Amino acid sequence: MEKLARASLLSVAATLSANSFKFRANDAWDINLGDDGEDGILDYNGANIAVASPGNYLITLYLGSPDYTYTMEAYSNDYRNKFFTQGQSLEIDDYRDFQQGYALPKFTNLTSAGIPGKDLTFPDTDYPMFRLADVYLMYAEAVLRGGSGGDIATALGYVNAIRERAYGDSSGNLTTEELTLDFILDERLRELMWEGHRRTDLIRFGKFSDGDYLWAWKGGVKEGRTVESFYDLFPIPATDIGANPTLEQNQGY
Repeated sequence: MEKLARASLLSVAATLSANSFKFRANDAWDINLGDDGEDGILDYNGANIAVASPGNYLITLYLGSPDYTYTMEAYSNDYRNKFFTQGQSLEIDDYRDFQQGYALPKFTNLTSAGIPGKDLTFPDTDYPMFRLADVYLMYAEAVLRGGSGGDIATALGYVNAIRERAYGDSSGNLTTEELTLDFILDERLRELMWEGHRRTDLIRFGKFSDGDYLWAWKGGVKEGRTVESFYDLFPIPATDIGANPTLEQNQGY
């Protein structure tokens, strides 16, 4: 169990059974908080908070405003689900503040022996350019898009091989019915985060500029918004246009 504590935030990762719980102070029930309305707002002496299904949960208690609130998020045993939370807030109100939002500590400047790299300013760790997992996921995506050179059984085997490595066992394996294009997009995010694929993946799946797939600060607003489709292409650099006047800037820039 990993616990994070700050003045206005308490967070714990726990394995729960299908039951219920409440928050309490000082290992006693004199001060206890439940949720009468099942709305995420805590009430003194409120109702127990139900846990519908057994599993692993990240439970966060927010104490920064008079109405105390909480969140309870299920997560898996996928070892890729690693976030650096100490000193960080979950929500991002100012995307320029690095202390807001959980960090993803995927790469470190350490050798295989755990020794720091030779330069403490510029990392000298190898950057993955071609990965077998990427190839497996490309194969599965191609099959799901109707490619005739592969088959769904092989695609499922490739994807489950990735997940068995990530989970350490077969508990995260999929069935054929669960292997969909939406799953492939999500799995590429989990497997290839910080490896330079997400933007092109979202464009290929038609989700980068549309309004059906939103994330925080998409389009420069906290709740996310649709952005113009011309952003699917980068602008041609002014230096390139200056060197070759016959080039025409991409539409919209």
